[in-house]
Amino acid sequence: MEFFKKYRNTILKYAFLLFLMFFTVYLVFKNLDINSIDKIKNIIDKKYIAIGVCAILLYIILEGIILKQIVYAQYKVKARFLGMKLATMGFYYNLITPFASGSQPMLIYVLNKYKVPLSEATGIITNKTLLYQTVVTIYCTVFFVLNIGILQTQLPGVISLVILGLSINAFTIIMGLLAILNPGKVKAVANFLIEHLSKLKIFKFLKNKQGQVDKFIEEYSTSVKFFMTNKKLLIKTTLLTIIQLTAYFSVSYWIYKSFDLGQGKLLYIITLQTLLYMAVSPIPTPGNIGANELAFFNIFSTVFPKQFLGYAVLLYGGLVYYLILILSGVLTIISHFQIKEKHHGLKNRAKSEI
Repeated sequence: MEFFKKYRNTILKYAFLLFLMFFTVYLVFKNLDINSIDKIKNIIDKKYIAIGVCAILLYIILEGIILKQIVYAQYKVKARFLGMKLATMGFYYNLITPFASGSQPMLIYVLNKYKVPLSEATGIITNKTLLYQTVVTIYCTVFFVLNIGILQTQLPGVISLVILGLSINAFTIIMGLLAILNPGKVKAVANFLIEHLSKLKIFKFLKNKQGQVDKFIEEYSTSVKFFMTNKKLLIKTTLLTIIQLTAYFSVSYWIYKSFDLGQGKLLYIITLQTLLYMAVSPIPTPGNIGANELAFFNIFSTVFPKQFLGYAVLLYGGLVYYLILILSGVLTIISHFQIKEKHHGLKNRAKSEI
């Protein structure tokens, strides 16, 4: 018992890392049909799958570059490969939590571990989230509008789901912008909630916290406004996000090419994948698992012959979900270990200086 008390934090941290490892392996073997892989290998042209893998790797690398650009523009952090660490951890917690709700809190936590003030860390991650959501919503809307005639003829049942996904994204962006542009109202709402919640016993700790909350909101608003008014950074990260999305949305095209189904159709297939992305975005399953595969069956049935469609679904899930899950899972475990070691080293150094 004494041993557990003494090493409790260390035991819990390693237990958490082991949980991540086993949970990742469980997700892969539970949902991926491993037995079909041998059949697929005899049908496909592997060089196009290799291009699809490269597209996913480019998508992950660009995420790291964009995050690094945003972080370093606002706060100088002494850490190697911080952008890639944040990117892979963000992807991992996106894929294992409903509505991708776990990534932002984890990234804020990680930045805070690297001595970035909580308000600035929140502002940085909010900047990245708003950038991605804005660009992906405009990107998908452009492809949707340009192909609306074909889609109304071939996929009328999907259009309502896509419009719902676009509407939810647009609403989220507008609410985020309102909170940034009008911090005074946010402060008023926060102070009202603190004043009334602090009367309850469970929320006693909130008493006299208005000043701290006001300071947090001010710093958060300043951090986000800095990004929005930094035109060079905004243009650079927007262009990188467009390239990143194009790499991701091209995956189904490389799967199509691997079955030797003919030339052309690049823009049309990218359009279909943008529709798939928006159609499943409101669905709360972790990483949209299950929903992605069902939507692919419906949306891509006009592109893939029936005898290849099941294999195409498996390849699509393998690239856009399992490949990212495994890569980001491994790198997340390594990053957690490095953060733990860094934090432990800083504590030991501080003790030796006393």
